[in-house]
Amino acid sequence: MTVTRSTAGGRRNSRRIRHEDLVRLRMTLGRLGRVLRQQNDDGLSYALISLMFAIHRMQPATAGDLAASEGVSPPSVTRSLNRLVELGLVAREADPVDRRNAVISLTAAGEQERQRILRSREVWLSDHLARLTDEQLHALLGVLPVLELLCDPELP
Repeated sequence: MTVTRSTAGGRRNSRRIRHEDLVRLRMTLGRLGRVLRQQNDDGLSYALISLMFAIHRMQPATAGDLAASEGVSPPSVTRSLNRLVELGLVAREADPVDRRNAVISLTAAGEQERQRILRSREVWLSDHLARLTDEQLHALLGVLPVLELLCDPELP
């Protein structure tokens, strides 16, 4: 397989990457993301946790904003928001600009829960990183800038 990339001057760089390596990278990154997201012991679903993190990033936000951000339908977001409100993790208030809309934000309990989830994920990751040799850890940390580049939304 050839990976083609645009350069700053508009030229195209082609590099060969074996299909097996591309699949292995995709599968490994996907598994790691799933495993990290599963580090949660209180019964909140992935959808609810994802919505809480989206609210944190965007708050205050409307249900429509959150639906677009999460790539789900507004009724689906409304159901999830209702559950988060019932749990006391999210608050809805009238939008001061447009009273027909509600703005959504995390409550203090919601922020505490978000922080707890993050700590749980960090403990899991720290425990697993401790199993690596110094050389393996150094190699892993050395690729962080490249992985961060792959996450750049400006990357063509």
